Amino acid sequence: MTFFPELPAFSPSSMLRRDKWLILLRWYAVIGLLAGVGLLKALHVGPQENIARMALTGGFLAILNLVYMAYASGNRHLNMTQLVTLLNVQMLMDLLVLTSLIYITGGEESPLSFFYVFHIILASIIFPGGFSYLYSFLVIMLYSSLLSLEFFGRLNHMCFFPEIHVAGNPRVVFALWLVFVITMIVAAYLAQNVTERHRRVRRKLQVANNKLWELNESKTTFFRYASHEMKAPVATIQSTLMVIQDLLKENEDHRVHNMLNRAIGRTDEIIDMLKDLADLTYGKLQQQQFEDLDLADLLINLVRAAQPNAERKHQTLQCIVPEQRCSYYGDRLALSKIFSNLISNAIRYTQEQGKIQVTLVHSTDSCVISVADNGPGIPVAEQTNVFKEFYRTPSARVQNADGTGLGLA
Repeated sequence: MTFFPELPAFSPSSMLRRDKWLILLRWYAVIGLLAGVGLLKALHVGPQENIARMALTGGFLAILNLVYMAYASGNRHLNMTQLVTLLNVQMLMDLLVLTSLIYITGGEESPLSFFYVFHIILASIIFPGGFSYLYSFLVIMLYSSLLSLEFFGRLNHMCFFPEIHVAGNPRVVFALWLVFVITMIVAAYLAQNVTERHRRVRRKLQVANNKLWELNESKTTFFRYASHEMKAPVATIQSTLMVIQDLLKENEDHRVHNMLNRAIGRTDEIIDMLKDLADLTYGKLQQQQFEDLDLADLLINLVRAAQPNAERKHQTLQCIVPEQRCSYYGDRLALSKIFSNLISNAIRYTQEQGKIQVTLVHSTDSCVISVADNGPGIPVAEQTNVFKEFYRTPSARVQNADGTGLGLA
């Protein structure tokens, strides 16, 4: 059985659960302290006035815990800041009570100083961030201050084992042994709670991740099937439209010519979208094939393939490359996709009768390829987003409703 809150996130509801868990642990501490007082009396270990002070301290801690419990129960709508403040106040008061107990039971001689460790562990469990380091520093300051005050005579030392040789007295040895056992058990309990909590969270995350992976695989399979099956009929429609355009030639009506060009352009866009979907589903599985290639030749072929689309919009598409071979070691297919996407985007988003220029500048140690146009361009504020999947600038959506926003991604 565990009393640790189930929620892994640091939210107001989870912090309230941590507060209630801390209150429950404090009741165990009160019961343990009062039971220890009874045991010390039964064993006749320690001065009676010190044992009485321990009992009073236990009663004071019980009263404090009643106040905490009433406050936590009556204020269920506390925000995060209030809950963190409340928990810090409780932890600080617990440390002051523990320091008082250490002073009552002998200061530097007291075995209760081991209990400081519990508060550091609790801080790491309850609070986000590096609170455990802050509490370890606070513990060091409190204990060091207590020892300093006793050393310099600001506090009278309370000897809990006067004139008793510890190793030769079974009662004292048993009392010290009991403190050691309690320390080990409580430390193991807290450590086990932390471990079990993280295991539970990890199992839940693993189950959720498996479900998401299966869902993603289902979507990927569907897109892969859809893009493959739809490409053939769309290509057939496009071929049919081109045949009709060729048959009509000069005899076609101007309106029919415009409609055919628009229909062919739309089918081009659909095929590009299907290619994008195919790249999206298969891209992670493709192995790069590097080879020696001529960048100038690559660009000339890409521009030649894109020329009909530019001519439909009466655009000027130029390719400026050096005469000599521009050798490059790379993936021909990947580079073709990159530059064909840039060229097709330039054609799509440049107005009719616009100008598009593809340029290759080759030097001894580098190759610079640019695709420039006199279209509206992309605002500077939007440029950081263009490589995000499915992202299209507002101006692009207004200018051209078609497109997936996958190309650059």
